[in-house]
Amino acid sequence: MDYVQQEMAPDECHRFQHGKGCPACYGKTVERRPLRAELAAALGDMLGDDLDGLAAEMEDAESMLGQEFWS
Repeated sequence: MDYVQQEMAPDECHRFQHGKGCPACYGKTVERRPLRAELAAALGDMLGDDLDGLAAEMEDAESMLGQEFWS
């Protein structure tokens, strides 16, 4: 999260936060969007600028979903 907040250029950060990829994958074809990416995008929409809340919710999701979180 520190990288997203402090290192990314504003346009990269905007694309990343809206599910359009990070600087490393921007412009490449995405075959399948991982569950954790979908979850992060939905939680980001709900929580807005509450990055601590987002991080906590993602940790909770990882605990609840186990390996499915990473597939």
